[in-house]
Order: sequence, then C-alpha cells, then structure tokens
Amino acid sequence: MRVLHLITTLSVGGAEQMLVKLLRALDQRAFEPTVVTLVDEGPLIEVIRSMGIRVETLGLQRGAISVRGLARLTRIISRTKPELIQSWMYHANLAASLARPWTPRKTPIIWNIRQSLYELSRERLLTRAVVHSGKYFAPHVDAIINNAHSSQQQHAAIGYRNARNVVIPNGFEIDRFRPDPTARVSVRREIGIPEDAVVIGMAARMHPLKDHANFLRASKTALLADPRLHFVLVGRDTDTHALVLDAASNGLRGRLHSLGERADMPRVLNAFDVLVSASRGEGCPNVVGEAMSCGVRVVGTNVGDTANVIGNCGEVVAPENSALLADAMLSVAGQSSAIGFTMSDAARERIRTHYSIETIAKQYTDLWEGAIAQRGGNPPTRDSASPLPETRQVMHAR
Repeated sequence: MRVLHLITTLSVGGAEQMLVKLLRALDQRAFEPTVVTLVDEGPLIEVIRSMGIRVETLGLQRGAISVRGLARLTRIISRTKPELIQSWMYHANLAASLARPWTPRKTPIIWNIRQSLYELSRERLLTRAVVHSGKYFAPHVDAIINNAHSSQQQHAAIGYRNARNVVIPNGFEIDRFRPDPTARVSVRREIGIPEDAVVIGMAARMHPLKDHANFLRASKTALLADPRLHFVLVGRDTDTHALVLDAASNGLRGRLHSLGERADMPRVLNAFDVLVSASRGEGCPNVVGEAMSCGVRVVGTNVGDTANVIGNCGEVVAPENSALLADAMLSVAGQSSAIGFTMSDAARERIRTHYSIETIAKQYTDLWEGAIAQRGGNPPTRDSASPLPETRQVMHAR
C-alpha cells in the first residue's frame, strides 16, 4: 500500500515521534510510505530517511500555507500516486483537504488530530483560525483519528463532524522502553542521587498545561513527610526556568535535580521509582505509557486519557490540587517492595497488551484498508482492529 504521510514539521514532538514509531512498526514489504513535511526543518527528517523512506518538504514558512506549497504538494501526489493520504496535525490536515480537488477520487484522505483543546484561547491567532477552519472540511474527509477521547469530544464540541471519527491512542515501543536495572544505577550515580533514595520524576517540557508548579508544590509537601525522597525534572527548559530554580533554593534544596532535555529517555525513566504527570490538560500522554513500559509506577491527574492509560496500575487524582497529588505520591512511593513489584509488572503488561506500537499500528492499517475499500480501491485484507482497552474515568478523592 502506498501511503503519503503529510505532517506539519518533523521536529521532536509527540505527533512527529508517533509517526516515526508507526513507520518502524509497519512491514515495509506491504507498505510503501512517503513522508511530506510542510516546513523544511526538524531532526526527525534524517531519522526517517535513514530508514530508507523518502522525505520531501514543501518549504513553507511556519504556520503559513501558500499557493506555491499546495502546487508542490499536488505535484508530489501526482508523482507518487498514493493509495491513501494520512495527514498529521492541523496545518497538514488543512493542506491535505485543500489539495483534495487535485487528488484522485479513489484516494482517501484521513486526518490525524494530535492534541486536546483545553486552552485554545492561548494559541496564536493563526493557529486558532486553522483549528476553527477545520470544522468546515472535517465532514468531507474519509476519517478522523484522535489520539484521545477528550480530543474527540472537544473537537466535536467546536463543530468537527465526521461519520468515521475514531480514537487510536499513542503506541509505545516496549522493546526500547523496558526495565533496565543497570540504567537505574548509572543514571542515579550520574546525577548524584543515593542508591537507597526514592526517586519521583516528572518528564515534560516547561509549558503551562504541564503544571510544573503543581508538581513542585506537591514535592515540597511530600518531602516533609518522607525524607527519603528525591525529585527529578526532565524536559526542555526544566534546567533554566525561574520557577524550577526558585524551588531548588526554597524547600527542595539538594533534593531537586533538573536535567533539561535528554535524548536517553529510556535510561532516565529507569532511574525513577514513580513518574508523575501533573498536567491540567492532556491528550494521550506519551510519557505515562513510556514509564509504565519501563515498569515505573505512575501518578497522574485526571485529564485527557491519562486515567485510561494508567488503568489500575497507578493513582489518579484531580488536576490542580497539590495536596491530593502529594498524598498520591506518598502512597505510591511508600508501597512495600512486594506491592511495588506487582504494580510495576502490571503496568508493563498493560502497555504490552493494549498500547504496544504493534497493536496500535494494526488499528491504523485496518482503518486505512477500510477507507480504501469504501472509496472503491483494493479491498481490505487484514482482520479487524484490536479493541481499545475499556475506557475508565477514575478519580481518587484521597
């Protein structure tokens, strides 16, 4: 199957990395992908090219869709003759729909929406315009993929309508993110954490929705109750932000370790005893699944599909409540070794069963083949998609 993936950029972000994982998981004997990016930048361009996959760029300015760019896109479509176009993120979704008149009738276009709309008003004016314009094109694409139920519901509320509007969550590379006792020891040694410390970590770029302030307040409270605790922040700007520097000097002196952006996340996550997602807005959080795949216990806030991913393998509390978050952190950190090992094993097994990249890739390919068949192309040849894990909305009112 020839699939053209149209994506806004190939910088290091959740959508971009999900595309890379999907490309790795697909059988290259059965699928012939081409990747087209709107913006000519991003380190993942070379990562994809190293896989032997063609990457072309439209050379657009960030946030702008031009007539010249659309003309180049239609020429690429004409030359590569894709059997299906899979677009990723708002600007690429819009570009794919604008190119529809020059796309063969039998070629389905499927959108992929990769974020929720908790604070749309904070986005740039042009981004808001692109998001809202999507509701006029949404009914005319062959399917819409959301990576979270919250995203599906929020977009429906602003007018996104489509008969085939589905949720396919993020998938995780369980062979890459796996328990690694050697990494646990070496990373702790690198950052100066005692071997017998209990490490609670948060991995997220500095962004208001990630709510690092909530995590830091909860950490100060938890440390007063359990002096064994050390806290680690990983993610872009976590080593330079004033909020973090202030916390390191006031209340968490000697206990807060800020690492900034890291390329070795499987190693870093293995140094944690507990991973915390303190967000006040999420879709399907990658870091929660990656931590669980490493056998790390998780505490998360009840936003987006966080509770669905965690299931019964961690604690879920209300967002923006540092007292509840601290209580949950202490509860999980204080578990006996036997309970901790059981929960760690259960967390990894949950990801393996429901969220492995192989399971998620099959859901993509089943959708693609169904869309092609509906357009009158080749009939689907695969079994139906594996079911998603049961949706749970839980909140521990501790």
